[in-house]
Amino acid sequence: MNDFNNRLCVPNTSDYSKLEAMRMVARMRESADKLGIGFVGGFVAPDGQKFVMTNMDDVDTNALMPEDLK
Repeated sequence: MNDFNNRLCVPNTSDYSKLEAMRMVARMRESADKLGIGFVGGFVAPDGQKFVMTNMDDVDTNALMPEDLK
């Protein structure tokens, strides 16, 4: 078996849930970009990991972001 196959792993279902949530946030940002509007979006996964996407600068992002996502 080559080294690539040794490194493969199957993500668990929570990873799939996180990936789907990341995909949704990315689609929302893409829509905001197409409309030319600012966007800050994200979520906190059940394991406490935070994921945030924005198309604005840091100052505006920090002013609009909820405290629990900072």
